[in-house]
Amino acid sequence: MAVQEELFQLIKSLNPSEKRYFKTNAKKGGETKSNYVQLFDAMDAQGDEYDEQKLKQKHAKKAFVKYLSAEKKYLREQIMKQMRGFHAESAIDNKVYELLQDESFYCSKGLRKLREKSIQKAKDLTTQHEIFHLLQEVLERELAYVEEFEKNSLTEPVLKLLIELSQLYLRQQTFLELSSKNREVFGSYRSGADTKDPVLKHKLDAIMVEVEMLRPRILGSFRLQRAFFHAYSNYHNFYGNHEESFKYTLLEYNLFKEYAQFMQTEVAKYRICLANLIARAQSAGKSEQFLRSIAELKSIPSATFNEEGEVFQNVYFLEHLHYINTGEFEKAESLIPDIENGLTKYENKINKARLLSFLYNIMIMYFLMHRFKEASSWAERILEDKSEIKQEVTTITRILFPIIHFELGHDDLVEGMTRSAYRYLKSKKRLHDFERLLINYLKQMPFSVDEREFKEKLEAFRLSLNELNTPGFGTEEINLWVNSRVTGKQMHELLKAQS
Repeated sequence: MAVQEELFQLIKSLNPSEKRYFKTNAKKGGETKSNYVQLFDAMDAQGDEYDEQKLKQKHAKKAFVKYLSAEKKYLREQIMKQMRGFHAESAIDNKVYELLQDESFYCSKGLRKLREKSIQKAKDLTTQHEIFHLLQEVLERELAYVEEFEKNSLTEPVLKLLIELSQLYLRQQTFLELSSKNREVFGSYRSGADTKDPVLKHKLDAIMVEVEMLRPRILGSFRLQRAFFHAYSNYHNFYGNHEESFKYTLLEYNLFKEYAQFMQTEVAKYRICLANLIARAQSAGKSEQFLRSIAELKSIPSATFNEEGEVFQNVYFLEHLHYINTGEFEKAESLIPDIENGLTKYENKINKARLLSFLYNIMIMYFLMHRFKEASSWAERILEDKSEIKQEVTTITRILFPIIHFELGHDDLVEGMTRSAYRYLKSKKRLHDFERLLINYLKQMPFSVDEREFKEKLEAFRLSLNELNTPGFGTEEINLWVNSRVTGKQMHELLKAQS
């Protein structure tokens, strides 16, 4: 990526508060008319794509154009300098570090009361926000302070602080144990491990036994309870226990509501919790919670461009899929303009698997609505991809492609497309029962010959589909098309009747 594109994306990624902070500090320094501020405004004023030629033409008379390369470099340095200051002011950790620095200074000057106040403020902050590693430092400084002014080393205040430190060490140990076990469970899920592997099942079950043994230690602590609930949610999600996974994710969500300060100081983690709740609610069929969580996540302002992209590729994907599955096609279609804009805007953020899934769901939406021309357009975009990612998406698209063109009346194209899909499926080394059935169907299906023969083979194919013990990816869509052809009803009507 070119340097100028990186600078442009940096500027565009700043939220309104960050931009205001940058401009305010430039104003304080008397630099509002400086070249780098003018360049900032000029780049910020451009749309979603950077056009250096237009920028030079529009601002040809301004000094920053003459030394554009140097001004870009300086502007980037100034933005990052201001952002370090902006985020340092708001971070709880930095406030605690400042109080500890104050405590050291007051100690060197012998200012006992001010030193005590700094320690207490730091202790209140670290306790409230459960910043374990800093709380340990604060308690050790408080212990040193108390011992310094106590004649006997084991007085009641000293013993009280030693007990507090001991309890903190136990909380730290518990947090590390829960975090470690949670990573093991989540790692198995993220790596795509086989859920039917008995060795893995034994291992994960043993981990969860150890997690459960830590339950008595988690009460009264946001971080410990969150790590505990998270481990259970990931475990049940891995094994497809959707009700249980949803239950524990909802407990984590309610925990944020109970400890409201963490919703402000750890927004990113709260957003992750909401995103997980959306996914778990959908899997468990909790439509009301799903839609509530979607609305809430959309309402939280994104702090960065990356956060915006993450919300888009998760929330819009799941919301669109939800409306398709529930047969609410008007709502599903109303999201398409936002989805198309997002696919362009966050092109560098969205992973290929998610992109192909977006395209596939939109194709299926139009297919089920009998809008075959639009379905064909989105199918072509999928088939343009030559990667090996999401092979199941490519496979079903290849199968649906001749069906789509059959419905469009393109009889001259259907036979060639059918042969192509047949050869593609036959070339695969491993086929599911559903795919084997499709091979045989495509081999003998007379899409454009005799109507009577067409219906006979279609009915035979439908019966075979219903007898499948292990349906594959795309089975439902093919089944709906077959039933639509046999019954004469629209596919979206059949889907709505099912939901």
